[in-house]
Amino acid sequence: MSSKIKTIICAIALSPNTDRIVLRAVREAAAHDAQLHLLHIIPSYDASMAVPIVSFMGEEKFHQLIEEHKEETVAAIRGEIDNIKETVRGGDIGESVDRIERIHVYEGDPELEILNMVKTLKADMLVMGTHTKGMTEHTFIGSVARKILRRVTVPILLVPPDPAK
Repeated sequence: MSSKIKTIICAIALSPNTDRIVLRAVREAAAHDAQLHLLHIIPSYDASMAVPIVSFMGEEKFHQLIEEHKEETVAAIRGEIDNIKETVRGGDIGESVDRIERIHVYEGDPELEILNMVKTLKADMLVMGTHTKGMTEHTFIGSVARKILRRVTVPILLVPPDPAK
């Protein structure tokens, strides 16, 4: 018995490979007649770095600054994802881009948040990119993807970087 893929999560890091990853996820959603959820995780602020800043500016101002920055970041990410959606819409896949059900932006540990979203949405598939930084890009797939592979309970599609970039 094969299980039907109804919900796909596409985890993106807003790298140069993002458009390629989203395009692949949209194509998978169209092929399976599935809903697509885009997910971006803003890494949590390192508490050890916050201590000197808090002692300088005060805890209340620090938390206000963090919230303002988070709101600005979320708005910028949503704008970037909307640009990607428009670019994809103009491509060869037509109405398939309308399968993007929702854009999720959260703050936290990327591995834990992705795994939590897979569980929360009862996703049937996860799409994400591989490592795109440094000299080791052909040897390692990236720390987040590697950690996800160890723990995810659904099929995962890893999209490699564009060799032309």
